[in-house]
Amino acid sequence: MSSKADLLLHPIRMRVIQSLHSHQQLTPKQLLEILDDIPQATLYRQLKTLLDAELIYVVDSKQIRGAKEKVYAVREENMKIPDQEIKNLTPNELTKHFMAYQSNLLKEFERYVYKNEPQNYKNDGLGFSQATLHLTDDELQQFGLELQRVIEKYDQNTPSDSRVAITFGTVNIPQIFRRNH
Repeated sequence: MSSKADLLLHPIRMRVIQSLHSHQQLTPKQLLEILDDIPQATLYRQLKTLLDAELIYVVDSKQIRGAKEKVYAVREENMKIPDQEIKNLTPNELTKHFMAYQSNLLKEFERYVYKNEPQNYKNDGLGFSQATLHLTDDELQQFGLELQRVIEKYDQNTPSDSRVAITFGTVNIPQIFRRNH
């Protein structure tokens, strides 16, 4: 069986999960409209993988011209990679997962910049930055909690004509090696 990280960080599965999370519930047909560069057979194969891994579930099933159309949603409680799995990763495995994460961000970035004009970048909210923060252990924990609260506040917004979907990714990289304490 694949690790949770392998399941979650697969490029297509990550996009499916993000789309389902953003829209709460979608049919495969709706997913194909959103993820228009993914072939239908590939999407169905990835939905089955996510379903078998209990990362998504069937919310509803509708009869449409002799076939059942399923409606999928994300199992939010299963989206976190277990701490024990992370602790057991080798540096090479962790680096591979980080590269998959970065590759997914790069693909989203490319999809945006190749379909939009540079004069729209700022108004559309495109941006990236890096900052070095100097934090005690307590400050780091507080920072994480505050950032989580802000993200959760806006994560509840549902798609609408007045809202633009924004991918927000974070990476924390300590600049020192900690001794056990």
